[in-house]
Amino acid sequence: MKRMAFGITLFAVLLLFGDRLTHASEAQAALTGRTSVYRYEIPESLSPEEKNWFKTFQEGNFLSEGWQQISAEIMAKTPPEQRSAQKIALDNLGRKIGMEWSRANDVRKVDSTMLQEWGDILRTTARKNPQQLASAIAYIDQEVDAVLD
Repeated sequence: MKRMAFGITLFAVLLLFGDRLTHASEAQAALTGRTSVYRYEIPESLSPEEKNWFKTFQEGNFLSEGWQQISAEIMAKTPPEQRSAQKIALDNLGRKIGMEWSRANDVRKVDSTMLQEWGDILRTTARKNPQQLASAIAYIDQEVDAVLD
């Protein structure tokens, strides 16, 4: 029910302002010289509705940042010697979390509160102790596995 209300609200906002938001994002990217360098694939095994939620998880919405933005922030703070492995770890973790979060509310085991908590752990670690990012990612990965078992 919450997703339906959220979906209707999001649809209405996008219907009213979607074109302006797209142009604003494009203008901001042009002005700052920043574009999204991260790409993801939507798993074919997901239903059409799950694919939409997976996309929301990856890209975010007007209420929250998506996994791609969080990953970009983390990668910017990642020590150079760890970037390659960290990118793979973040991509794998994002796929695992996103696939579970995109499921229907009554069956999913990962909820939005968990997403916020894990995002906070990653951001705080990146800001205060970037050398420990690999450990933070591994910790969250273990947490996700425990929830999914």
